[in-house]
Amino acid sequence: MMLTTVDKAKSLLGIPADDESVNGQLLLYLSAASSAIETYCRRSFRLQEYKDRKHDGIKGKYLLLEGYPILQVSKVQVDDVDVTDYQVDPERGMLFRQDGWQAEERKITVSYTGGYVLPSDATAENPQTLPESLELACILFCQTLMRTPGVTSERVGDLAVTYGNEGEGLPTAVRSLVDLFKRWG
Repeated sequence: MMLTTVDKAKSLLGIPADDESVNGQLLLYLSAASSAIETYCRRSFRLQEYKDRKHDGIKGKYLLLEGYPILQVSKVQVDDVDVTDYQVDPERGMLFRQDGWQAEERKITVSYTGGYVLPSDATAENPQTLPESLELACILFCQTLMRTPGVTSERVGDLAVTYGNEGEGLPTAVRSLVDLFKRWG
């Protein structure tokens, strides 16, 4: 699973499309960057089928699901009984129920399709839906990984550049692009 393609990365990094000598290295770095971004965001971005199971202590009117955006909910059950009195907030990945979920000792199961169509999975009939900011973040992080490991600054004459990430795991520019997609809590 990668948040971009080797061809797109080569284009944005200024690497000639016909230069295949870097493909293996780019593939490795893009895969690592994609994985790090998903770990940081605490979620998967790939469009897939989910079956979330919630137990004990669910209170309130909103039920937060793992895979969003939500494209389609196929089944919601509370204690193995189908329920249909809910509304879907697809972008935030939540189900709203006017009477609340109140599952202190109940089991809630939600089967649904969620996530984004990744660049590598896109077709003419099913185009990419992954936000471009996530794809760019992956390429920027790949670019950082391609630099000399451990280098936090570089000086050439009067020009100084800092590559460090201030110890937060992801470079600052990458974090600013992906923070909007981070699952909190």
